[in-house]
Amino acid sequence: MGQYIVDKVLNNNVLIALKNNKEVVLIGKGIGFNKKAGHTISDQDLNKIEKMFELKTEQEQERYKDLMTLTDDHVIATVIEIVEFIDRRTDGQMDDKIILSLTDHIIFALKRYKAGIFVANPFLKETEALYQREFLIAEQVVQMLNERLQVNFPRTEVGFIALHIHSSVNNHSLRDMNMMAEVITKAIHMIEQDLKVNIDKDSIAYSRFVRHISFAVQRVMADERMPEQKKLENLLKVQYPMCYNTAVKIVKMMQTHLNKPVYESELVYLTMHIQAFNTEVDNV
Repeated sequence: MGQYIVDKVLNNNVLIALKNNKEVVLIGKGIGFNKKAGHTISDQDLNKIEKMFELKTEQEQERYKDLMTLTDDHVIATVIEIVEFIDRRTDGQMDDKIILSLTDHIIFALKRYKAGIFVANPFLKETEALYQREFLIAEQVVQMLNERLQVNFPRTEVGFIALHIHSSVNNHSLRDMNMMAEVITKAIHMIEQDLKVNIDKDSIAYSRFVRHISFAVQRVMADERMPEQKKLENLLKVQYPMCYNTAVKIVKMMQTHLNKPVYESELVYLTMHIQAFNTEVDNV
């Protein structure tokens, strides 16, 4: 089964150990007390383990070791505390690899902050609308980071961390999630241009549209097709020609961006969602 050998003690409740030459993070009340590198963890102390995070591949192990040389133990311990917090809030659904991706992200976010470099997040509102649960957790995470590390991260950081949380819980790549946000941003821009409106990104219509587009993208990527509704489509084409034409443009943009066919059956609901923005303006 193999023994746990202490590699680094971060505080009384968190330590990094080696088991069969693989690094694991062990969390438990008092597990790090009076421990030093090289100590074997006793059976009595093993009973104190409340949570364990393990990086399984050699590449992940090496990257984590490299990251630990780039910062101090307080930052590493803070990230582990945050990962444990996220794990509790997501009912243990997340992938252990988040300890690597979040450590990497926070270390370099901290370096940028200290250098006075602030990175814009063009998809902040899209992220908040798409991943509401993760965004709420990320808000708490940023508050914890600000308190523990004595910094004042901007709200843009909430969006970045929300993406890491969603990626870990749902096994979606950050690349795919950014692509989703980009499609939504371009679609919103097209609607604003064609309808000559400024869309309120805190509105119900915006949230519904974002959810609709996200499901549409998922259908396209899975080669799924909505049922045809030709009668309704023809009615919408006549009744709301501008909204229908904008929907056609968005479908073409999605095809180009996703490099996949987008079926005409998407036009019906897309047109209705676009018309909802027109209705909002009419009601102002």
